[in-house]
Amino acid sequence: MTKEKDPAQLSGFYGWVERAGNKVPHPVYLFLWLFAITALVSAGLSMIGISAENPATKEAVNVVNMFNPEMVATFLKNMGKEFMNFAPMLTVPICTLGLGVANGSGLLNTTLKLAGLSKSPLRMTLIISLIGVCGNLVGDAAFIIFPPLVAMLFQGTGRNPLAGLFLAFASVCVGFGANLLVGSADASLAGLTQAAAALVDPNYVASPMMGYYFLLASTFIMAIACTYVTLKFVEPKLEKTGLGSNAIVTNADLSYTAPTEIEMKGMKAALLTLIAFFAAVAVMCMKGMPFAAPEKGSVLTGALMKSIPTLIFVMFYSMGFAYGRVTGKIKKFTDTIPMMQSEMKTLASFFVICFFAAQFIAVFRDSNIGLIVAINGGMLLKALGVQGPILLALFVVLTSFVNLFMGSASAKWALLSVVFVPMLMIAGIDPSATQVAYRIGDSLTNNITPTLPYLAIILGYAQEYDARAKTGTVMAYMLPYTLIGGIVWIAFLLIWAYAGLPMGPGYHAFI
Repeated sequence: MTKEKDPAQLSGFYGWVERAGNKVPHPVYLFLWLFAITALVSAGLSMIGISAENPATKEAVNVVNMFNPEMVATFLKNMGKEFMNFAPMLTVPICTLGLGVANGSGLLNTTLKLAGLSKSPLRMTLIISLIGVCGNLVGDAAFIIFPPLVAMLFQGTGRNPLAGLFLAFASVCVGFGANLLVGSADASLAGLTQAAAALVDPNYVASPMMGYYFLLASTFIMAIACTYVTLKFVEPKLEKTGLGSNAIVTNADLSYTAPTEIEMKGMKAALLTLIAFFAAVAVMCMKGMPFAAPEKGSVLTGALMKSIPTLIFVMFYSMGFAYGRVTGKIKKFTDTIPMMQSEMKTLASFFVICFFAAQFIAVFRDSNIGLIVAINGGMLLKALGVQGPILLALFVVLTSFVNLFMGSASAKWALLSVVFVPMLMIAGIDPSATQVAYRIGDSLTNNITPTLPYLAIILGYAQEYDARAKTGTVMAYMLPYTLIGGIVWIAFLLIWAYAGLPMGPGYHAFI
């Protein structure tokens, strides 16, 4: 007897992706397994004397047996220290505190509503795409809040609500790595990049700003790409099929309301606060001030870059506070404490993953396996003659594929960075460019990733408008964003790298 197929399950390639993705264990299990495998492999490789020559120092690098009594004692003694000094732990929490006030005060939600003020379909679509691409500043809230708001906005202006729903979700997902501002994700990934780069160059300093120039420009590129896909592919297909054209929604949670007068006053206060913040930072960069350029250096090599997480906290906290004061959401400082506490609760799983990731990376680092793999891999890439920008493009494709099975950006980068950052450094690529390539790959397939829980939420919203919308329907309308967005973004990366433009302040694509 043949097993009856579940009608809710996807078929073909997407069915395979869904089944395979469901079998991927929690990141904690992955790090535990990798920890055990690394320790066992270190014992075997050290016995047979595996080594390599570090091309930077010309010194021999030998595999260290992690079961050596001295190494076991060192590991047990340093578990807490490795966790607390794990780079993302030093940056993400402080950024999250500021975002908590910006989110809790309603500032970020009102920002999402501003797109409704435009009446031109092209201009409205472009504004929505731009806001969606920048949605990663809000974190998970962008996936939940933004799509239904845009769907109602489209319906209220006579456009197909499903087009708005798909546009909002795709722009948040596909453009997730780009932004106009530096956020907590930049701080988190930079910490992991620095830890990985230290395998080759202990003096390498990563910064949340290391890919800022490229990602800033990418914000507009991806907004335009999402706008093009919506106007040329998604809306015409919806019009042709009639899907969502006769939508009548009774769910009050899906209603859209334009920004009120008091909310607009709050936005003006937040904007003035942002201007004052940047003015204050500029003053602090003057001679004799805290961020002044060090002797024989520039502002970008001084304390400014190392203070980015703190500045992110101050920026979002002050803007959220100003907005909340005007709208009445915040009356005194103590009103912001519950906001920060609520936002910090969202990091619970992040802290757990960081603990196990920190232990794995410590063993991987101390065993020297990562450095030896990077040396041999880097030398192989050089021998094959593959040029830098092409390597970056291939890494984007690899990351996009891995993203189908593992959603967490930090956990995924913790796994990939320890191998590919050192490997590409030896091949002549700066870690800033490798991290930028990762951000692209980590974004492009978000909207078609079965392991992303928000895909089910978007399906639920779609069925509110048209019961005929199924999982395959959502996937079909998401694919053009991934394919066209991928071609555009990878091409933009190649052009940027070949032109020799800096990835961020003080960071270039090639070493």
